[in-house]
Amino acid sequence: MGGRVPAGLAVEVNGSTCRMRGTDHVPVRCAALTGKVGQQVACGIYEWRPAPCREFEAGSHACGIARMRHGMAPLEGTIL
Repeated sequence: MGGRVPAGLAVEVNGSTCRMRGTDHVPVRCAALTGKVGQQVACGIYEWRPAPCREFEAGSHACGIARMRHGMAPLEGTIL
């Protein structure tokens, strides 16, 4: 279901798992994320984003956790 991530943006974790470059740094920031967190961001590879990104929805529990990690209030209606 996921897209085909452009070469250089994914890093192999083991033989069957990859992660997006930048997601192992602190603060966590995917190399494909453009813009400024808290203002306006976008996925630079939206059409080719991997399955975990396709499953992440604005206002979801995962979204609320990610916003808290960046010191931001959850979106209205988010269940944490």
